[in-house]
Amino acid sequence: MHTSRIVCILDGMADLPQADGQPTPLASARTPTLDRLAATGAAGLCQVIPPGAEAGSDAGIPALLGYDPLRHPAARGPLEALAAGLPLGPGDTAWRCNVVVLDARGRIADPAATMHPATEQAVARIVRAAFPAPAHATAHGGGFRFTVVERGDGHAAAEPFAPASFTPVGPQDVTGQAPADGLRNLARHHLALHARITAANAHLSRLTGPDTPHGLALWPWGCGPRPHLPPFFAHRATAIPETAPHAPLRAAMVAAVPLARGLAMAAGLAAPVIPGATGGADTDLAAKAAAALALLADHAVVFIHVEGPDMCAHARDARAKSALLARIDAQLVAPLRAARPDALLCVTCDHVTHCGDGRHHPDAVPFLLHGPGVSPHPADRFDEAACAATGLCIPSGPALLDLLLRADTNRAGA
Repeated sequence: MHTSRIVCILDGMADLPQADGQPTPLASARTPTLDRLAATGAAGLCQVIPPGAEAGSDAGIPALLGYDPLRHPAARGPLEALAAGLPLGPGDTAWRCNVVVLDARGRIADPAATMHPATEQAVARIVRAAFPAPAHATAHGGGFRFTVVERGDGHAAAEPFAPASFTPVGPQDVTGQAPADGLRNLARHHLALHARITAANAHLSRLTGPDTPHGLALWPWGCGPRPHLPPFFAHRATAIPETAPHAPLRAAMVAAVPLARGLAMAAGLAAPVIPGATGGADTDLAAKAAAALALLADHAVVFIHVEGPDMCAHARDARAKSALLARIDAQLVAPLRAARPDALLCVTCDHVTHCGDGRHHPDAVPFLLHGPGVSPHPADRFDEAACAATGLCIPSGPALLDLLLRADTNRAGA
């Protein structure tokens, strides 16, 4: 029988030292459970983002699921299409589209718009009109997240396009640019998509109000075909010696963000929809904890993804990030540890998101392991500096997962 394993991925939890000398949001957060687990388990740093990969969830989450993102690249667009239930044929291409906020000069001021419900509905109508069926399919992943699928099965509106030829960077990398300037090269590689985005942006720029005083725009990125990942149970089963020959290693993902759910689906993990899970700072953490505990009844490994810390950091709100991390400690980690003290628990994140600049960074991130079979390697508390001080360094996300999967093998009777 498998020992239960829980992996909490607190997206963008880690931060960099503040210019004013103030502690990081994690260091300033009240996290008694995480601190206790770090002091009685093993804690250190993990280089989740490998050299050569762009810092972001596109690389970080796959790495923590045991996939080298350089060997098994999976673009954000098709992963989010899978999560949205949009079928992807062999010739289809999927794009992630962010709704970005413009400043008074028409430049991108915020790569992830926060909109009132009425504004969201108006944006959704504009996006659907810009990409009509049957040549396209669209999905709204909540808030600023949209997915567009271009059908490549002979529809008249489809245009041959090789994603490797030109893929716009993520919107955070063009903050400060006008969308038209940033997407100028897209016209050379995909004129039809450029025309549709330009038309949509003409409407969005006029969609002003208290929450969008200078209008909005659509930014396409993360394009690619349907991913082909080795199934998780086959890819990582050998890491658990207790796995019976030919017995599947069942795993599940508790998440609301389409990227995390789509990645789980592509890897063969269960990824149920969790009522109350929003993908934002307002997500129902108790519902996520309850869903994870239920999944542990028939899954050996359960991943839990929480997006909120990353969103707070993108908004450069260190206080909100710290408050959310305190809530995660009380409403997610503490109930999980209390309900399943027999489980092996890992808490970490996919990348650094710095409140000082609102951007992702590839630095090593803190992690803790706690539970049966974990060799003690304590930290004074759970934060970046304390975990660095232990001297325990794990070279990659897959190596951290293997450490968790093998941690129980030295127990008596294992």
